[in-house]
This record gives sequence, C-alpha cells and structure tokens, in this order.
Amino acid sequence: MIQKTVRNLYRINKILKDSIGVGREYILRLKEHKSKIVRVIQNSKDTIGISKCIRLFGIAKSTFRTWSMEEYFHCNHSITKLCNNAYPQQLTVKEIHKMHRMLVNEKFLHWPIVSLAYYAMRKSILKAHPNTWYKYAKLMKIKRRQTRKFIPKYETGLRAQFPNEKWHADITLFQTADGFMSYIFLVVDNFSRCIISWRVASTKSAKVRLETFIEAINQAGILPESSKLSKTDLIVDGGKENNNKSVENFIEKYPNEKLIALKDIEKSNSLVEAVNRILKYDYLFRRQIQNQSQLITIMQNVVIPDYNNTRPHGSLKGLTPFEAYTQVKLNYRKIREKMFKAHKERLCYNKSFSCLGCPFDCKNRN
Repeated sequence: MIQKTVRNLYRINKILKDSIGVGREYILRLKEHKSKIVRVIQNSKDTIGISKCIRLFGIAKSTFRTWSMEEYFHCNHSITKLCNNAYPQQLTVKEIHKMHRMLVNEKFLHWPIVSLAYYAMRKSILKAHPNTWYKYAKLMKIKRRQTRKFIPKYETGLRAQFPNEKWHADITLFQTADGFMSYIFLVVDNFSRCIISWRVASTKSAKVRLETFIEAINQAGILPESSKLSKTDLIVDGGKENNNKSVENFIEKYPNEKLIALKDIEKSNSLVEAVNRILKYDYLFRRQIQNQSQLITIMQNVVIPDYNNTRPHGSLKGLTPFEAYTQVKLNYRKIREKMFKAHKERLCYNKSFSCLGCPFDCKNRN
C-alpha cells in the first residue's frame, strides 16, 4: 500500500514537471512559491520524510536548505537579510555604502549601471560584477534613470571588425528653452561607438554635413592615395544633406564608399540612432539648456568628453569609445586578479562578522 502511494506521488511529480517545464525553467517556477514549498516539506517530515519530499519536488538538498534559511532566518545587519556567516559571498557593509554613494551621485546619474560597475572596477573603487550592481540597486530600491519610450528590439545590425571600417552619419533634433530647434550632426564609428565628428546647426545643411565628413576623414588620417582594400563604408540616410554633388565629389577622392541605409544595404542606421538617444536622454534632457550657444558649449565641454573618454560601455567590455577606437588593450588578467582578491577579502570579512543572537550560532569575532 505504501509503495503504491509513493509510486503515485512520483507519477504526479513527473506530470507536474512535464506541465511546468524542465531544468532551470522548472526551478525558477518553483522559486516563485518557495515559501509554500518549504512549509509543505517541513510539515511532511514526520510522514514522508524531508529527503523524499525534496526528491518529489525535484530540487537539490542545498536548494531546499537555502530556501529554508531565506524563509526562516533574517539578519538585520545585511541588506539581503541573509546571515553574513552563512552567505559570506555577499557584499560587505563598506562595499554597499560605496556602491550606494556612487549610485546616487549626481555626477553619475546619467550613466547606466553597467558603465558605473566597469568604472568602479577600473578605478579600484569597488570590485564587483555588473550583475551584482544591478542586484543591489534593486534591493536598495534606487531608481536612477529617466523612463524612456518603448524601443522595440530588432535583429543584430551591422557590426564592424575594426575601427574606421564602417561609419554612421545621422542628424537629430533638439529644442532649447528659447523654443528654437537645433540640428545635431553626428558621425559615429561602428566598431567603437566613438563620435568622431559632430556639429550643431540651425538648419539641415549640406555644407555642415560635408564639414563633419571632412573632419572625420582627417581625424582618421585617411588619405586620397590610401589603399582601396582598407576603404571605409559611410552609411547615411536618404536626406539631401547626405546625398548631393558636394558630398559625392568629396567622397570620390578617398577610399570611402557612401551607402544609403535600407536602399543600398538591407540594414538600417540604427547604431547612430542609439547614440542619439544616449546623448539626448542621458545628457541633454537632464539640463535646462537656454539656447543654441549654450547647447554647443555643453556638447563641447561636457557631453562629448564624457561620452567618448570617461564613461565605459558595457558593449565594449568596459572600454570607453575612444579607447576602443584607438584600440587600447585593458589588462583583463590584472582586473581578474583584483576581483579574486576582493572576493577572498569579502569572504574573510563576512565569515568573521555576524550579529548577536544569530540563529546559526555565529559569534561576533571582531
């Protein structure tokens, strides 16, 4: 009779797994109801037994132990509410304070958290993975960035293998406090996301656009006699400011090929549009810019230097756009060594610190 009951229980368990999912998906679904699962297993320990119950749910003993500790024991000395001694890998109090100060610092509010994590790592302020930053920012309920309109996700666009292989040119509008519209002209390198040329003008002008192309070519050191094998694709939209005799005659002298997005190539000009959004939402919309003259000053002294030279990018693995453009190499081995050292120090500190009256019989050994 008992064997028949157990057999039926396992049959029910198999049907549950087939219905909910398998592997990681199954565990994540169960985790949503971990409080109920822990209580059911605890209540069934005198009849079925904890080990059999755990096997019925299809979870590991270590997972059940973790869920039980999270359910029954809350440490008021930890932001995660978990015992430092039982969970020594969590950030220390000092590290959390450092993270909090950087997350709420006005100087970095326009940066995404991933950029902040790489910056802190490179400057040896706090050595923690970007995912850890996102986790603790959520625990601290810190909301840093402005809400953006919904941007649909598209398939992967054009990707260059080295600097100056592909450039993107685009224009974006920005309205200053005096009511006038300004046109921001950009030329962006695909490989590095670096803004290699920019202008601010009152109108869409072929003359201004040509100036940005001339500046970009001079910055890259491209000469008319350069090899055609190392040509640069210049991807533009279909506007007249990009497609006119002045631009065509100038481009013909250099090993550059102008391509119109969604016409000469199937891909769109989305990469430079993403940079446009960063400039406007992360930098310009946060400021009260009175007129075009002030806009140019802010672009020149604040926006471009910070975006190109200071702010690390997650897509560039912690490099700034200018570093990626000039092909600077980071010493990732040294960074990993620092991360490992910080991890060991964190474990040592947390294992030697715990609150009084800890349910795990931890002792304060400070």
